Order: sequence, then C-alpha cells, then structure tokens
Amino acid sequence: MAVASTLDQQNQIPIGLVEGANPGVGAQALGSVIRLTTTDDNIAAVVAAGYERLVVERSTDGGITFAEITVPSERPVLKADQPVMEFFDRRGNLTFFYRFRYIGKIAGQTALTDPSVAIEGAGLALLGILTVEQLKARYFFGVDITDNDGKPLADAVFQHYILSAIKWFETELDIAILPTAFSEFHDYYRNDYEAFNIIQLDNYPIICIDEFRVQYPSGQSVIVFPNEWLRIDPAGGTVQIVPTAGTLSEVLIGQGGSFLPTIYNGLDYLPQLFNLVTVAGFESGKVPRNIIDLIGMAASFGPFNLFGDLIAGAGIANVSLSMDGLSQTIGTTSSATNSGYGARLIQYGKQIKDQIPVLKRYYHGLRMIVA
Repeated sequence: MAVASTLDQQNQIPIGLVEGANPGVGAQALGSVIRLTTTDDNIAAVVAAGYERLVVERSTDGGITFAEITVPSERPVLKADQPVMEFFDRRGNLTFFYRFRYIGKIAGQTALTDPSVAIEGAGLALLGILTVEQLKARYFFGVDITDNDGKPLADAVFQHYILSAIKWFETELDIAILPTAFSEFHDYYRNDYEAFNIIQLDNYPIICIDEFRVQYPSGQSVIVFPNEWLRIDPAGGTVQIVPTAGTLSEVLIGQGGSFLPTIYNGLDYLPQLFNLVTVAGFESGKVPRNIIDLIGMAASFGPFNLFGDLIAGAGIANVSLSMDGLSQTIGTTSSATNSGYGARLIQYGKQIKDQIPVLKRYYHGLRMIVA
C-alpha cells in the first residue's frame, strides 16, 4: 500500500535558533531546537496497513543525503486517532533539511514508506515568528515588489533578511529570540549555595532546563538534580534549588541539609561545579508583538533598497518623457546617496532606534543578585 504523507508546511511550528547565537559567558550553543509537526488525515489507514512508527530523517548537506535521527526504540508511535504528531531536534540547525517516513511490519517484513517532502530548518523556524507572506502583507502593502519584467523577488531573499534581522536583534538585545539548547557551566559560591544555590543563567528568557547536575573537576557527574527541585524565573533568567520530600531527595540530601559531598562543604568557591543544559528563547507563538514588529521593520530594509532602485533606475531621481509637445516628469526620492523608499526607511529606522533602549531596560534592567 502506498502511503502519501508530507510534512504539513502550514503547521510546522519550530523553536529554533541560529546555532552559536548569543552563547553568553561560559555557555556553549548545542544547536537549534527544531520542532517538527506532521499532519496526516489518513493516519487511520496508515495504521491499518501495518505501519507502526514515525521515522525522522535529517540532512546536513543541503538535502543531498539523509540519516535517521530518531532512536529506533523511541520512534514516535502512530495512533489511528492522532493525525498530528511532533518531534524535537534539540541539536539541529537552520541549514538542515528534515523529512519523515512511516515504518512497520508488512507481510512479515520491515517496510518503509517513501519520504515526505524535505523542508529546510530555516523555513520551519520563521513560521513561529514572521513568515515571508506576513512580511509582505504588513510592510510592503501597496509596493510593487517585482522587477521591470514583472518578476517577483524570490521568497528566499525575504527569508534571508528576516533571519538577518532576528540575528541582529539577538546580538543587540543580548537575549535569545529563536530558542536554542545551551550547555552552561557555573561556579560554586558558598553564600549563593546557602541561599538555595541561586544562579543567574547566561542565556534567557528560559523555556526549560533539561538537566542540572554537579560536575566535579574529575569530569564525573555525581548528582543530577530532579526537575521538581528547580525554581525558575523565566524572564529574569535565574534558577534555584529547593529540595522537596521524596525518596530521591532523602538519598541526595546529606546531614545538615547539604546536597554536596562533605569534601566540598568547607570550600567557599569552586569553579564550574554546576553544569546546566537549558533551552533559552521564546516559545513558538509567544514572541512579543513589539519584537516581531521591529524584526519586520529591520527585515524590510534590504528589499526596500532593492525596490527603490527599480522605481526609475539606480541613482536616478527624475525621469522625463516628451513627445509631440506633451511631456511627463516623474520625481522620486532616489539619488546617488538615497533610496527610492528612503522616507519609509528613515521612519522605520527611527522607530527601531527609539525602541532598542526600552527593550534593553525591560529584558536586562539591573543584573544583580544579592544573597
């Protein structure tokens, strides 16, 4: 039985970030966190045919070769009443391509369906913030976005400028926008430790903390703190350890309420004792509207500069046409030093400049911890 299923391009909602963006002090970017969602209205027929699990494949060479990234024993299980499924690649990249297949036992043999259409991680990531269609509708309404032959500017160009704008704002605001996985190391300070080990993370806003462990100088991980112990301030980027009752806490907490071995209890300082694997940024659909608006303005600069040259020609401010005593003159703001849409770009630039200090105060404020 042939099963035709493709990635649902309208509902691909990723949480991804450019790898290496805003790594912070003492932090290492593990990669983009890409969320793949699939929609198959014929899933009941797929299951009835004998297919049991979802196989996710990834290409790191531009879609030439693919390799499975799902662990065979942990492949998502297909359910006849569940047309929508999702999978997270926490060490992905916006340049990677993704596709999926179904796998199962057909006539006693393992069978795979044909692969779905491959979609680039960058395309997936933009859907959670600002799509090319939204950029055109909001910031280019009434503007001719074609060349002199009527050929439209490729969507890949708009996508490039959107990603560039996101990257610029991440650097300028010093926060993550598209979420990514980070590995951070933090020092042990006795005063902070006695105040429930408060830690200011390098990367925030915080979506989640995948792991918080004690990593000793020898490289041995002795303690991994349970997630229920963690008290997180997502916006402020702080985390504290508050031990709770239960079997695990009774095992880990030593005499006097300490959760560190005796050998370290007398020290006031120990470098890079704590290792945290975190996901920082904004969840899909939760990026603040004012940041999206500024990204759209910044992303429109490149296309507007291109379109401005097409109004009358690069560097041409006025065009005159005369014939049989009739004449027509068209004047533009374009010149050798100014874009044809210069007025709009100046206004966008002013709005961005005015909002940057406001956002910096909101997301950073006074970065200080008193224990």
